[in-house]
Order: sequence, then C-alpha cells, then structure tokens
Amino acid sequence: MFAERGGTGKRERPAPRVHQIHAGDVIRGKGWRLTAGHAQRVQPYLECLAFRIDSDEGSLCYSGDSGLCDELVELARGCDVLVQMNHHYSGREPSPAFRAACGNHEDNARLAKRAGVKTLVLTHITSAIDTPELRADILDQIASRFDGRVSWGEDLMEIGVS
Repeated sequence: MFAERGGTGKRERPAPRVHQIHAGDVIRGKGWRLTAGHAQRVQPYLECLAFRIDSDEGSLCYSGDSGLCDELVELARGCDVLVQMNHHYSGREPSPAFRAACGNHEDNARLAKRAGVKTLVLTHITSAIDTPELRADILDQIASRFDGRVSWGEDLMEIGVS
C-alpha cells in the first residue's frame, strides 16, 4: 500500500511505544499537557476515560461516550471547548442506565454550565435526533440553560480554542 500510494524507498516497520494510562494520569509534551479523567460509560466492565488537553493556545476536553458525572465536570472545569456525546433527546433514553452512560442535551447543558466551559460541541449524534426541527429545539433548550456557545458537531468541522 505504501508504494501504491506513492511512497518510495524502504519503509521501516512501525514500532509504537505504548503506555497504558488511567484516570488521573498526566502526560506532558512540548507546550501541551494531557490529563486523563474518569468518564461515565460502562463501569465496572471497562475503565472509561475522558481527556483534557491544555496548551498555550487554550484547552479542550473530550469525553468520548459519557453521561453526566462529577469527575467529568471537574476535568472540564474552565475549558475553552468541551466536546460531548449527545446521543439522545432528553427523556427519550431507553432506560436510566442508558442515560447515565450516554447523556442527553439537558445533561450536557448542566455539565457545560457546572464546568464553566466557553463552548460546548455536541457529537456522536444519532439519526433519531439529527433533523432540522429537533436540532433547533435541542440548541434552544441548551441555550436556555447554558450561557456559552453551542455547536452541533459536523464531520471535518474545525473549532478554535481561543
């Protein structure tokens, strides 16, 4: 594939250095810091993590799949951008356990407000709520609870952190 895509010369076999991380771990690089935190998903079966990246340009917290939990609020505290799963319309989750694992737009508004983030980006949106009418309703409901900016995540979207 390397040659088929225009690569030339000998290509060294990848040799990644893998380090398992856990909630509370901090990884530092030149001009940035990544903090791993707890995300609420499928405990106790898996350790689920959220990540916060801080740099001179700003801060971003990404939860992946997570419902509302105090640990995520603390990880996102004061972030410029919070990227959060919005799988369901509030009140339409199949069960309380599903809501705890996936969250909804009301939980996301609470999370963003409690954490004091500047921008909330909704992602991992199901087709059940990805209609113009529901999108407008969800964004209006979040805006009534959270004073920051709210964005509906789209493929290839770019969002600045400053």
